[in-house]
Amino acid sequence: MACQLCPRDTAGRLCTPCATRLGRHLADLPPLYAALAAYLRPSAQAADRLGTRPTAPADAPLPVDLDVLDLIGPGGAVTVLETWRQALHEDLELHWPDPWGHPDGRLLRAARGLHQHMGYIRLDWPAAGDFAREVRQLHAAATRHVAPTDRLTDRPTVVGHHPDPRPGDSAPCGGRLELPHGAAHVRCARCGAAWGPLQWLQLRRALEHARAEAGQLAA
Repeated sequence: MACQLCPRDTAGRLCTPCATRLGRHLADLPPLYAALAAYLRPSAQAADRLGTRPTAPADAPLPVDLDVLDLIGPGGAVTVLETWRQALHEDLELHWPDPWGHPDGRLLRAARGLHQHMGYIRLDWPAAGDFAREVRQLHAAATRHVAPTDRLTDRPTVVGHHPDPRPGDSAPCGGRLELPHGAAHVRCARCGAAWGPLQWLQLRRALEHARAEAGQLAA
């Protein structure tokens, strides 16, 4: 039987290297998750990314990093692990404890609860491959922010979508707003508009206004 993650032969659902990696990822996720909050605002990373002190005023942080928000917000890493833990408990016909407490604690309990059943996951759980694959994706996404590798540090940080209209158009541009690696300006990937550090507060307010209008329309 082939491993559900790689071409290696195995007696169960996952081969030994893939199961070992899954266990390590589950152990890593709680401290990675706890560290992600410090990376929510890209301005908090400016000194590390640019090699200089941030030039923006202290009260003008960049809008939140959407990639980090996706990980620590609703539907992020906590929800993913709790959903997998619930599925595992249902398959094992075990009691599923209701989630409670701070997200950090919820993720820690979910990761530990899953890790406790690594033997079953590796040998018998039909969903082992899909589970391990999603945990690997979460681990890679969190590591990209907390402990980036040289291969990934050139990826831009996404801070939102351009809320202003392009010249000659009344509709919002909608392009991805990116902070390129090694740059001090946020740029729109679609129209090329740019905001320097002294304009971050203006950009943040524009994005908040756009989100508020979108919320009113949805209501």
